[in-house]
Amino acid sequence: MFEIFKEINWTLIGTLIFVGAIVSWAGDFIGMKLGKKRITVFKLRPRHTSRIITVLTGIGIAIITLFAISTASETVRTALFSMNYVQNQVTNLTAELQKNRTNLQDMELELFTNKGYLQDKQNKLQSISEELTEKTKALADTQSKIADMESQMKKAKTEQETLTKENTALAEESKKLESSVISLKKESQNLKASMQRLREGRIAALTGEILAQSVVTWKSYSPAELNIIFDRLSDQARTLLAFRFGKQKEDIPYPIIDEKSKSIVRKNLENTKDRWALRMTALSNAVEGEPVEARIDSYKTNLIYQKKKVLVEKTIKAQITRPELEELIFKALRELNSKAAEDGLLRDPLTGNVGSVDTTELMSVLNSAVGSDVPKKLRLIAADDIYTEGPVRVTCSISNVGK
Repeated sequence: MFEIFKEINWTLIGTLIFVGAIVSWAGDFIGMKLGKKRITVFKLRPRHTSRIITVLTGIGIAIITLFAISTASETVRTALFSMNYVQNQVTNLTAELQKNRTNLQDMELELFTNKGYLQDKQNKLQSISEELTEKTKALADTQSKIADMESQMKKAKTEQETLTKENTALAEESKKLESSVISLKKESQNLKASMQRLREGRIAALTGEILAQSVVTWKSYSPAELNIIFDRLSDQARTLLAFRFGKQKEDIPYPIIDEKSKSIVRKNLENTKDRWALRMTALSNAVEGEPVEARIDSYKTNLIYQKKKVLVEKTIKAQITRPELEELIFKALRELNSKAAEDGLLRDPLTGNVGSVDTTELMSVLNSAVGSDVPKKLRLIAADDIYTEGPVRVTCSISNVGK
């Protein structure tokens, strides 16, 4: 409540009271002076003159009050001197206010309509967002399926290429097999013919059998020298066959040597500084009285085992029986055969063996070791320097363990 008094312009009110009092006092003073002197205005009675002065004093108070108020407040000055303007302003503002209210109502209606439209759009946006999410998931699934299909296509393409290669290889193999079948048919016919001949006579040579073997060393050979070597191999083969059938060498026909194999041997021996082994083997079975078809192969040879080298060593237990010792010796010989082949010695094409052992020594080993009270050591020792072409000739030695 007291805040109302704080808003009052006490200075203006005080000024108006003060000015009114001064003007009233001045009017009263002037009236008294004029009354005492009996001064009249417009020939009126003093009483009427006093009234006129009072009226003028009141008018002066009003004028001074209006002047003070209009000077102190622009709003009051406008209300006093521009009332029609103010009324026009109020009328215009009222009309504008009414217009604005109408516009506001229209805008509120439009806002309500737009809110509904916005709500519809938001619903549609939500629906589209959900649909987009579903489509995105579907797209991801589709892309994953496409990637899987591409991977499967690549795999299928790779498998197709592999199958194509395998098909090509199988076609080539089929051609080879057809060729092999034709060759086997011819070989079968030849074998049938050979079987017929074998039934009619004695076997002279078996396929792959070594007919002759020779070693040439560390020089280049001329074609004439090579022909001499080939003739020597043929003579060795004839000598073997003559001994086999108890005939003279002159009665045995010369072997028919494959020319292609001879050409390869010539090429290897024409310019060489190596040691070579030449081996003649039968190309097919042959019976007594017919020439043997043969080929000659050449092999570079090296020193594999030096003389007196221990090749295999086995321990013979005490009180060993004869069958056990025989089995031990056979195992040692098989081990020697495998070891020699692994070290580079040539095997016999028919037997697969690489050498021999003196049976007399074996019997001596058996007799000295069977039933012995102490364990012994069995050693197979190289009898001579052994080269690639073999054969492996060994001697047997037996001694007490530790010696």
